[in-house]
Amino acid sequence: MTWQIPSRRRSWFAPILLAALIGGCAQRDEPETAISWLAPQNRAAKPADCAMPVLAQLPNADYQEIAIVEVVDDYNADDAEIEGLARRKACETGADALVILENQRQKAGNATMNPAEGGAKAHAADHAPDVGEVGHKGRILNAVAITYKTAPSK
Repeated sequence: MTWQIPSRRRSWFAPILLAALIGGCAQRDEPETAISWLAPQNRAAKPADCAMPVLAQLPNADYQEIAIVEVVDDYNADDAEIEGLARRKACETGADALVILENQRQKAGNATMNPAEGGAKAHAADHAPDVGEVGHKGRILNAVAITYKTAPSK
C-alpha cells in the first residue's frame, strides 16, 4: 500500500512545502560576538542598552584598554545591527567608551595553497575559509572597550 495525498489537498500541499523549503534555506546564521579581556574585570557590567559612546579613533585622553570586542556576521548585515551588537557587548564590560578599530566586509577571493607547503591550487569548493582567510564572505567588526583614568574633557 502506498500513501497518497487526497486530491482535494494536493492543490495547496506543494506551495506550502515549497515555501517551507525556501524559508529554511533563506535563514541566515546568527551573529557571533566575543569579548577578550585585556585587564582585570574590576567594573560592574552596565545594562545592555547603556549609553555607550562609540568612537572612530582612540581618544586624546588618559585611558586603559580593558577588552577587545569582536562581532562576526553575514556579509549583508546592517551597519546599525553590527554596531548595536558591539555596543551591547561593550556595556557588559562596564567600559566608558567603545573604539571601533576595524569594520569591514570580506569579499570572496581566490583561495589557493602555497606550492611550497606541498599542495597545488585548492578550489573554493574544497575548502571552507575561516574568518580572516581569503574567500570568507563575512562582516567583521573589531573594537576595543576603554575606561578613562580621569574624566574626559567635554
